[in-house]
Amino acid sequence: MSDHRNGTDGDPVGYGDLLDAVTREITGSRARAVLAADAELIRQYWRIGRHILDRQPDDAWAAVVVPRLSADLRAAFPEAGAYSRTNLLYMRAFAAAWPDCVPATGRPLPWGHHVVLLDLPGDRTTREFYACKAADEGWTRGVLITMIKGRFHLRAGHRAHDVLRTTPQADRRSVHRMIRDPHSPGPLDETARQERGAVVPY
Repeated sequence: MSDHRNGTDGDPVGYGDLLDAVTREITGSRARAVLAADAELIRQYWRIGRHILDRQPDDAWAAVVVPRLSADLRAAFPEAGAYSRTNLLYMRAFAAAWPDCVPATGRPLPWGHHVVLLDLPGDRTTREFYACKAADEGWTRGVLITMIKGRFHLRAGHRAHDVLRTTPQADRRSVHRMIRDPHSPGPLDETARQERGAVVPY
């Protein structure tokens, strides 16, 4: 009978590599699961905000209904701390600020980042600029606040702000990458985009 131990510490041959590979797999899967959960949570907040907006005839209605909704949700989900009156109003503002869908960023931004962006004075283009930068650069909430206070979008150059303002929504991520790195591939034209999105028969 052959001996599969490596003779050093008694482990079978190749066991160390196997353990490392499986450990990396578990760690990576957990990280991806957290990111996926964060992304779904943000989508949930947007949908809640959309429900409120769709049923809101005026601000007076919201002033009465949102506090009651908060109380009922916290009674139904006592383990969740996300359904305060203030947070529900932020969800409503979130859906109003992004009426079509949750803003697309390279990686999902935590809710605290979105709250900071909702408090940001200015137009949607400015919020998109900071959302993309925060996602691309991995800014913490504190860094995001610091950059906003320092008016980073102006110090980064009017070029970024002006180009993003006039770029179609579907291409803004690609154009933003080009502004950061002139050697990165540009946005696809419509034909190339359709070809890339086509279903390949098997």
